[in-house]
Amino acid sequence: MNNSYQEYLNFSHKLADAASETSMQYFRTSLDIDNKSDDSPVTIADKNTELKIRSLVEKEYPNHGILGEEFDSSNPDADFVWVIDPIDGTRSYIAGHKDFGNLISLTHNKKPIIGIINCPAHNERWVGVINQQSTYNHEPANTSEVKNIEDAYLFTSGLYFEEPQLRNAVDKINKKVRYYRYGGDCYMYGMLTSGLIDIVIEDTLKAHDYMALVNVIEGAGGQISDKFGNAISTDSQGSVVASANKELHSKLISIINE
Repeated sequence: MNNSYQEYLNFSHKLADAASETSMQYFRTSLDIDNKSDDSPVTIADKNTELKIRSLVEKEYPNHGILGEEFDSSNPDADFVWVIDPIDGTRSYIAGHKDFGNLISLTHNKKPIIGIINCPAHNERWVGVINQQSTYNHEPANTSEVKNIEDAYLFTSGLYFEEPQLRNAVDKINKKVRYYRYGGDCYMYGMLTSGLIDIVIEDTLKAHDYMALVNVIEGAGGQISDKFGNAISTDSQGSVVASANKELHSKLISIINE
């Protein structure tokens, strides 16, 4: 592994540990809930978790950029940018549901090189580094070998799709798969990485929602792209198709773009 990546990976674990501690401090407690301009909820847990991560990055790597969910970007044109979703699944978090997570990614020239899906209420952590084997709680993680849509288990947030092409395609895929379920927050991508499910499809996401997923899924043998099959970067437009392997992924992209 590139020595600088190992340094960044070690630091990423420190960020995830801090995010775990801060977010769990407020979990299943009485919280004041505000609504942002897009009507999504935000709590002191979201804000303080992001502030903690930001403070650690700013101290350790003052020349790096930060792109987070709750506060304005800092130095977004830097070569290295940390992309943070302090609590992915705030609605689940508010309800006391354990599937929320802390998403932490490091990008280099807008492309992800390290990603962490950290789910502290489950005590589970998936870690990916570009061109390296992904891990689940420090053990190798591998996606499933399911190659046919008819044999696959799909998780989707399809209830929130806004454009007809993807919404209609997901309706078709739902009818083909063996099983499907709506919802799951970032935890469903961890399940995909560990081979428990085979497909995740989402839309209307922002960079902080998806950047941490890329290296984790690819390093476990999976595939992740936008709905057109294009690689994910900080400039992606919000659609995400993730699957267990190239063959399954190709079939999904074909259906979506019929």
